[in-house]
Amino acid sequence: MQLPNKEAHLFGTDINLNEAEVIEMAKVWATSQDVDTLLGEISAAVERMTGSEAASILLLDSNKKQLVFKVATGEKGASVKRFYVPMGKGVAGWVAENQKSVIINDVASDTRFTGQIDKSSGFSTKSILAVPMVVNGQLIGVAEALNKVNGGYSETDKAIMENLAALAATSINNARLSEDYRNFFSHTIEIITMAIEGADSRMTGHSYRVAELSCRIGRELGIAGEDYRHLYYGAILHDIGMVAVHDLRYLPNVLTKTMERTPEKLHPLVGAELVRHIKLLENIAPIILHHHEYFDGTGHPDGLVGEDIPLASRIICFVENLEELHINGVIGEDYTKAVDQLIREGTGTKFDKNVVEAFLALSK
Repeated sequence: MQLPNKEAHLFGTDINLNEAEVIEMAKVWATSQDVDTLLGEISAAVERMTGSEAASILLLDSNKKQLVFKVATGEKGASVKRFYVPMGKGVAGWVAENQKSVIINDVASDTRFTGQIDKSSGFSTKSILAVPMVVNGQLIGVAEALNKVNGGYSETDKAIMENLAALAATSINNARLSEDYRNFFSHTIEIITMAIEGADSRMTGHSYRVAELSCRIGRELGIAGEDYRHLYYGAILHDIGMVAVHDLRYLPNVLTKTMERTPEKLHPLVGAELVRHIKLLENIAPIILHHHEYFDGTGHPDGLVGEDIPLASRIICFVENLEELHINGVIGEDYTKAVDQLIREGTGTKFDKNVVEAFLALSK
């Protein structure tokens, strides 16, 4: 099928490709946030679209001195992932150093082919099409197609590979940025959590225990997707208000709701005020605000009743009460008895019956 103008421009007007496949591939790659998964999809596309026996993706390491095999298809693909190629060495190293594509339809006749990886992996390379992957003028790696099944690699194959590589390079770069942002976000959460728990040694690990059990209960209740992520972050940051509970910058906005200036009463209000200004966390502000609300309306700060309380808040409230036993040093058989009493006296009053039943189902 001849591609329409937009896709024909991307892959060359004389190249016939499956239109739907190309468009879908571009959409998937553009939104992928997992680098390893993305690399697997790129190598599979290279192999398929060039009619090759195998394909590989090598990425430039952080020192920019060597290429590392990240993914390889074909019978011996897994065995090459432990190898690296110095810049300027071998076919991939030459392509990376010169940032030029190369077609070699008889590797035995080309001095750039060393054959060292073939000897170690057991793979027999006969022909290679290798192209650089560049984004914003910076080399990030090399894509290789190996052993054309029918005939030799052509200029058409090279055009396909170069355009695939351009799309792949941008997608890999975006996925890496997403991973960096997630890494930064996760470590920032860890730092905040340490600050929350730092004032009291008994609280060490409290936030992560609340998050772990809350998420298990959430899965039991069928919470998934964005709601599950909101539950996790709401649980791990439920006490974030403690770090600023005495900061007057946040108190004017919350004292209208409560005149009790105790940390216990103020921290849900201060915590919600802190996170609602952060785009990535704004959706957990109601969860933090209401995690001390009780099912019968006797909680705080708003005295919400039943399902007016966010489900995530109902879960965290129940788990927090279990955690209170742990913080107070209740262990062993005494802990089991205390949990039984807590459930017996609190179900339907303090705690949502469905949350309690989900918790009990975890131990069956």
